[in-house]
Amino acid sequence: MDLAEVREALCGVMFDRAHDDGSYAPLLIRFAWHCCGTYDRRAANGGPDGGTMRFGTEQADPENAGLAKARALLQPVVERFSGQLSTADVWILAGYCALECTGGPTLRFRTGRADFSEAQARAVHGPSCCPFGDGAHNPHGSRLPAADLGPCPVAGAAAAHPAQREAATIDAVRQTFSRMGFDDRETVCLILLGHQFGRAHPEVSGYRGAWYVNSPATWNSEGEGTTTRGMGFLDVFAKYWREYNPIQLGQPDGTTRRQFQLEYMGLQWTALVADMALVWDDAFRAHVEFYAANREAFKRDAAACWVRLTELGCAEGQLVSETTDLGEEEYTDHQQ
Repeated sequence: MDLAEVREALCGVMFDRAHDDGSYAPLLIRFAWHCCGTYDRRAANGGPDGGTMRFGTEQADPENAGLAKARALLQPVVERFSGQLSTADVWILAGYCALECTGGPTLRFRTGRADFSEAQARAVHGPSCCPFGDGAHNPHGSRLPAADLGPCPVAGAAAAHPAQREAATIDAVRQTFSRMGFDDRETVCLILLGHQFGRAHPEVSGYRGAWYVNSPATWNSEGEGTTTRGMGFLDVFAKYWREYNPIQLGQPDGTTRRQFQLEYMGLQWTALVADMALVWDDAFRAHVEFYAANREAFKRDAAACWVRLTELGCAEGQLVSETTDLGEEEYTDHQQ
């Protein structure tokens, strides 16, 4: 299928000077990610196939707060191409277009995700119609990663090594991605790919600030010196979060939500506890440091992980590649 017209329509809703940093791309990347991050390889369900975020239970998951704006933004495109593409396909393709619009890799898309009826969704997921977990790694029962599970009470004093003190969140991050079928390297790729974009909003998540303050709506993982003030996103994670002492922030509303802030060169970088897992855990950090020294490898590997993420749960032969002429830059899992 030639998706050039669909891509054009999606790019047409991407930019708005009144929204955050002038672009909906970070929101649409997060939206596509959250549609996919519910996959469970053991249960063989969840993920983007079925379009289950069309149902109220998944929309009400606290981890999906703020995504109603993305659904509303994409609805005219969903309706315009309803005879050609499922809602699930349009939602995920929007994430592909968003990556490209930020200066990231151009990726060929495969169509064929279904939109489950309520009866189909109930048969797969039970009365909720949506994929949820057992609460082991997210207190909300969500299959999506929790930002912070709190310090481990048996780790001892506050001065204990953060890998021990924050073992609960670190383990939850690792187990959540393992449940989808990703190893530590792929986990690092997907977290760094997603969190180089956008900012947190207190009224939505309770957190505040941009992960990458230089340009939150731009692909920021190229070599050092190619971005504002000479720091790419990988530089920040591989070097500055370790060499400069981040401060732990409380929240203006007095909640116990924890996040970290790094002040450097007059800028304030933010990270959630789940992000800091990539700095504190030795295995995760080794991959961060490798990719900080190998930027093209990161772009290639992160793109391949993104393609794989967006096709989780789809049966062999279910998806069909688009025929749109995309040029030469194509990093897909099928070519690795």
